[in-house]
Amino acid sequence: MRGDTRDVVVTTVMSHPVLALSTSAFFSDALHALVTHGLRHLAVVDDTGRCVGLLADRTVAAEWAGRPMAFVRRTVGSVCGDPRPIVDRRASVAAAARMMRRCGTDAVIVVDPDGRPLGILTGGDVIALLAKPEPDAKPERETAQGPRR
Repeated sequence: MRGDTRDVVVTTVMSHPVLALSTSAFFSDALHALVTHGLRHLAVVDDTGRCVGLLADRTVAAEWAGRPMAFVRRTVGSVCGDPRPIVDRRASVAAAARMMRRCGTDAVIVVDPDGRPLGILTGGDVIALLAKPEPDAKPERETAQGPRR
């Protein structure tokens, strides 16, 4: 039996590299980056490259819906408040999941000791980890309603 998946270090399951935008980038730049790269999340960094937040596609969509005329004038840094969904590279998946819950988001940016983004851990990454079968486990038969018991 393998160890507790909650203790897995985030760097082993995160997606990387993470695409980052400067705090001075506009929402229109963020939309372009998300669409061009087929992403749902971007890291937001300050002028020194330190991560200051996460920008999700839903935030970009809400900005468009709420203020379409300001879309090309408002910066992504304006939405990076506290709490910030950022975890250290040595954090466990459980700690990252708690941060997601505390921040009300489905992803966290994983940073190095200098605060620079290394990758991103999403809810999908956590689900993939939990859904991975154990090496010695017998395959379960599943139906549309879930596993058979």
